Amino acid sequence: MQKRYVGLLAVVVATACLAVVGTLGGWYLADRTASGPVDPTTAAATTGGPSAGSPASGSGPSPSQPAARTYPLDQSVYRQSGLTVTLVSAEVSGGKLRLNLTYRNGSPVAWPVSCPTAEVDRTSSRIVLADGRTVRPESTWCTETRPDESFSIAPGERVDSWGLFPVVPETGSSFELTWYDFPALDVRLR
Repeated sequence: MQKRYVGLLAVVVATACLAVVGTLGGWYLADRTASGPVDPTTAAATTGGPSAGSPASGSGPSPSQPAARTYPLDQSVYRQSGLTVTLVSAEVSGGKLRLNLTYRNGSPVAWPVSCPTAEVDRTSSRIVLADGRTVRPESTWCTETRPDESFSIAPGERVDSWGLFPVVPETGSSFELTWYDFPALDVRLR
């Protein structure tokens, strides 16, 4: 009879450990600076093309404004305890770069996240171009839908986020993406 309880106890302890890891990971991602919460997260999957405007009608792409294009990227930004953030794609349109990211909760517990205020959000992420210029997003999923709001991503769910930058890196050149407090990522549009 005691062997039955040992197995049950092991399952309970493992579940409790996952809950603690998920909660601490969520807190760590949601509020790592004194200036306020710093993790964006996202709404249900977005579909279609970029939300930024398209080039003016009647004018084709110029050297300073490349043709609209989507670059599949599929680069890992963060991965820990079943919680992942992936840079899925980059969309170029109208002289702007939209980076699309997906948050996935593969853990058995909810992932608490929060969006900072719009002011903090616009300074929490950046890209650094090959020529050394630093460019901040002009808008993000958080600034447009949930500024200064906390919520959770349920186990097994995914949500999508994005950042819209007012610049387009040259095709083939690399740039560095810093997405909130996640480690910097080297990105190349090919």
